[in-house]
Amino acid sequence: MMSSLANAILFIALVTTSTMVALMYRKLKRLDQYHAEYKRIFDRTGEALMGAQNAVASFGSEGRETLALLGARIDEARAAAQRLEELTLSARELTQSRSHIPNQ
Repeated sequence: MMSSLANAILFIALVTTSTMVALMYRKLKRLDQYHAEYKRIFDRTGEALMGAQNAVASFGSEGRETLALLGARIDEARAAAQRLEELTLSARELTQSRSHIPNQ
């Protein structure tokens, strides 16, 4: 009788342990799937960050080129404005000198 009681307790312990191992196996399997999904997400995030870094780098270099071209255009515009100012002043002087000459 004592031996069958011990066998029953051991059997119940074995069934409980087996159930717990099966549950742990399922949880580990699920955890492994989550890990694979997180790895894919982090890989995609890394790729996106590299793309963003390349975009920022190209934006910086293109920005410098644009700024240099804009500076050159501003200098051209200043020179044209200066020339226009000179021509306007010359035209005024010419108009004033003609208005002072008596009509013949």
